[in-house]
Parts: sequence; structure tokens; C-alpha cells
Amino acid sequence: MDSGLFLAGAAEVDITPPVGTALAGDLKPRKSVGVQDPLTIKAIVLSSGGVKLAYVLLDLIALERKDGDAAVSLAARRTGIPEQNIVWAASHTHTGPYTIQLFDDPSPLDAAWFAGIPAKFADAVEAACRSMRPARMSRERAYCHHVLHNRRYRYKDGREINTWLLHSGEEEVQCLGAAAPIDPEVGILCFDDAGGAFDFAQGRPEQRRTGGAPIAVLWHYSLHTNANFGKCFSADYPAVVAARLRERFGPDVVPIFVPGTFGDINPTLGYREVGDALARVILQRLEKRKPGLGPVPLGALKQEITVPWRDLAADPEARIRASQWSPEAQEVFRREVACMRRAGRTDDRTLLQAWRIGEVAFASLPGEVFVEWGLKIKAESPFPWTFCVELGGDYLGYLVTEQAWRAGGYESLTARSARPSVGGVAMMVEADLALLRKLWEKGRSA
Repeated sequence: MDSGLFLAGAAEVDITPPVGTALAGDLKPRKSVGVQDPLTIKAIVLSSGGVKLAYVLLDLIALERKDGDAAVSLAARRTGIPEQNIVWAASHTHTGPYTIQLFDDPSPLDAAWFAGIPAKFADAVEAACRSMRPARMSRERAYCHHVLHNRRYRYKDGREINTWLLHSGEEEVQCLGAAAPIDPEVGILCFDDAGGAFDFAQGRPEQRRTGGAPIAVLWHYSLHTNANFGKCFSADYPAVVAARLRERFGPDVVPIFVPGTFGDINPTLGYREVGDALARVILQRLEKRKPGLGPVPLGALKQEITVPWRDLAADPEARIRASQWSPEAQEVFRREVACMRRAGRTDDRTLLQAWRIGEVAFASLPGEVFVEWGLKIKAESPFPWTFCVELGGDYLGYLVTEQAWRAGGYESLTARSARPSVGGVAMMVEADLALLRKLWEKGRSA
């Protein structure tokens, strides 16, 4: 193979639970009544220069580290890919099942279904390995700015209120507009079949394909996957994007979402409209793609870090009342603080991930990340192209900024879905940047 070729394979496995399983994504469970879009685990495996790298996306609201570690360990044993080089994230769909304890209700998790997730994860990685074949990569970038908004408004008295908690006419203080920016960039990596298939047993390429069709499309976007808040299972707008890409490229292409930093970013349209809009701009760019001719260096790093919680001794009452949640919902957050106090913990031992695919780098944080943190990582990364990934490696809840913490709002209410202190979040961001610098320097010295 010439220097522009490397190996790529992708696969997906259905993980849709039985209809009737409770849906997560709200303060209270909702009973599922059907399936709009299947939930899947998708994996892409790349091999270049003696390095194998796997990225896995699970259509789940979140996954804790202990469960992710079990899945990674099984996949590593079955494929030989080092655990450090198997990275993952959850899509955060709000029309998927419970996978973690959320709020103060006993978790309605389907234990029998959930016990199969590590094996399904490993199945997807193994199938992607078996499908590896010579490939070429192209990087594209699009914009989609009309389907999203920052979901926090700032007021003249310093408060920030979430848009769905606004009560028209009842705010006596003037609004100063959106509290923070959006990130309209759509990052796209396309992996095209270079004309061969890989004989895994013999370890060599076999020329038995015509080539040219996409094997997989990775795409990154910073928008909450809560556009569909119905009562049927759905992977939300990424499922619509996948369907549109398959209409264009055929059923074998595997489109894989990379969740950006959207802790404070919500959709302005329904999930099908959002998915259609994103698919249009992605397809427009893919029609003009020019696969690169140079080598594609791969690499991955992981780091454990201890992250302090928010101060549980502080009185939460003023924050809870100022949030404008209903009286019933406010009781949920009071019980959450009491539950966390009873647990007697003050920090989390969590995991950071960073990886590179050529000149493109990714860095994950274990929670719902405010977009400002993602923009900071983009700006300070040594790589020419960097994308921050949320809900990767673990789940600690909302990762807010200092401004948001001072101003209040839903995400600044302490709960098991919002544990880390602002200082803890800043520690993780700096550690992620350090991992990116290590990957960059390692690539320069190779």
C-alpha cells in the first residue's frame, strides 16, 4: 500500500430495549410505547503505522466509568486493541433507557438488558475489526447555526434562567440576551474505501472491491440530543443524519456521531428538522471531499483524575427558588442534595480521554460540558483541528463555567446529575489540554 492508505472498518449493533422500558431524560421516568429509531452502538476501528484505534458511540443518555471500563476491557481482550486506544462516548439521547441513577427516584433500569451492554460494545468493535480494509480519509467542515441556541438567558440583576423555565411577563428585570455563545461548526471525517478488503487472517489487503464508497463518516456537533422528547425510543437527530447519509451512499456506510460540548445548548426545531438540516450541510461538504494522500498518524492517551464536588455544606435554597422550576420539581433538587450529603462523598475518580486521527484531535470530558469549555479547548489545542467530546469515559453530570455557577440556573443546582465544582471542571480542561500537547509532541517526534 502507498503512504496514503491505511485500514478502516466500522460496524453497528442494535441495543434497543424492550418497548415498555422506562425512558430517561426528564425529572421523572416516561414509559416507552414504541420505537421511532433504533438505538445502537457504533464503532470505527482504524489502523495505521502499527497503531490501532477504536472510537465507540453508544446511543445512551450516559454511561458511568465502571460500565464503560468493563466494555473496553472485554473489547480489548477480543480484538487485541490496547485498552488505552479504545475510546467511547454516549450520545445523550433523551429518548433512551435509564443507564444511571438520575435524580431521587429509584432507578427504573432494566438490569437484564443493561447487563448485555459490555458484550454488545465488544461485538461492535470486533465487527469493525473484521470489516477493516484499505481506506483514505478526508476532513471537511460545515456550519449549521439556525437549529440551536444557548439555552440560558442573562438578566440585569446577574441571574441566568433556562429558556424552558421562563414565565413570560413575570421576570421584572430586563433580559440582556443569551448568556453565552454557540458553536455552529460541524466537523466531518470521511473514510472512503480505497479499493481493497483486508484479509484479517493473513494480515494483508486483497483487491476484491471496486472502492470509492464511504466506509464511515464521523461527524461532530455541539447540540443537546433532546430535540425528540416523545415516548418512543429514538437516537434523536443523529438517527436522522444517519438515515439521510445512507440514502445517498447506501446502507453499508456507518455514520457515527461525535457529541460536542452542548451542556448549555438546545435545539430550536424538532429532531427530524434538525437532522435534515445537518445532513444537508454534511452532504454538501462530502460531495466536494478530496481524500488525503499523506499518512494518517493515530494515537490515544487516557488519564485518571480526582474531581472535587460542589460544596454540599452550602445552603441550596436560594439557588433552587431562583431557578424557576415548579414547586414539585424544586423538591426533587432538595432531596438530591440530602441524598448526596448522606452518601458522605466529596469527589469522583474519573477518566479523561484524548486521541488523534491525523491532524485532527479529540478530547473528552466525563459529563455535560458547557460550550465555552469546548471553545477554550479548541482555541488552546496545538492541533490545527480539535473537537471536544462530552459524555466520554464516565458521567459526572453538568460541567459548568464560573459565570454560570455564579448566575445560577438549572445546571448550577447541585444534584447527582451535576456534581463537579467549577474548580474541578477547570482541572479536567487543563488536563485534557496537557494530553493534547503530549499527543502533538509525540507525533512531531515520531
